[in-house]
Amino acid sequence: MKQKNISLLTLLLVFIAWPSALLAQTRLKVAYPTTVGSMAVLWVAKEAKLFEKQGLEVELIYVAGSSKVVQAMLAKEIPISEIAIPAVIQANLAGADLIMLAGPNHKPGQKLMVKPEIKRREDLKGKKIGITRFGTSDDFLLRFVLGQWGLQPDRDVALIQMGGSQETLAGLASRAVDGGMLSSPLHLQAAKFGYSLLADLSAIGVDYQGAGVVTTKSYMRESPDILRRYLRAYVEGLHRFKTDKSFAVKVIGKYSRITDHEALEETYQHYAVKVMPKVPYPTVKGIQMVLDEIGSRNPKAKGLQPGSFIDVAYLKDLEQSGFVKTLYGE
Repeated sequence: MKQKNISLLTLLLVFIAWPSALLAQTRLKVAYPTTVGSMAVLWVAKEAKLFEKQGLEVELIYVAGSSKVVQAMLAKEIPISEIAIPAVIQANLAGADLIMLAGPNHKPGQKLMVKPEIKRREDLKGKKIGITRFGTSDDFLLRFVLGQWGLQPDRDVALIQMGGSQETLAGLASRAVDGGMLSSPLHLQAAKFGYSLLADLSAIGVDYQGAGVVTTKSYMRESPDILRRYLRAYVEGLHRFKTDKSFAVKVIGKYSRITDHEALEETYQHYAVKVMPKVPYPTVKGIQMVLDEIGSRNPKAKGLQPGSFIDVAYLKDLEQSGFVKTLYGE
């Protein structure tokens, strides 16, 4: 009789605990490749506990360089990442199945910072310019700009892999390279080291699809509900980023390890005010620009459609449900 009572008590406790078990958070690893402001939506969503609000326990993992992130995704170590479209296209050309679900970064944020003796574009001949890694946005955009200037990458100008954005900054500080591709707020630190701005790529007049939410088609088939909840938290994170400046600046400072107020203010203004829209649809025109440039070097890219690299169904559902309008009080 005593044993029976214990068993009934155990069953009762399990029954009482069952609802909380159903609400247990789904663990999720998400990678990001740089510590600049283009990652801010992801950071804000994490710090504001918006993923937890959607039943997701998200672990953010910094992996220097988007090419390294892609490797982790293909090895199924990371199901979701925040990388730019060049990495997606080049991985898929090699047989991967990456797909971008959201992309709030529609303009290139990189600045080409150079030694003060480099006054003109022509002065770049024979110089070494630091980038994160081959296949990243830094690599793609520098090659694009050099081509526009009539300079041949790798022949006229050496592109040096530094590893990550912080490593690029360190390379400038040690004078290991003659210049580097840096985004806000790191370019302002380079200026303090004596480097000058040769080109602001956000002002070159082109659409460009930078960092956004990327997963694999296989994961999208396996876990549609997780992705739906992730995008919901992400879109709310974008709203918090754009509307809560004091919180957003603190978050950027935490992840970028920047304390300079001017640098943080410039970063916030660039991304939250100038670049990012309320609904983070990827820019088809910006993807086409990347395809055109890659196609000039890789025939496999010719004829591919921008739409084949994105899936905006989740975003459309969110927008049509009125979720975005509710966030902004519209």
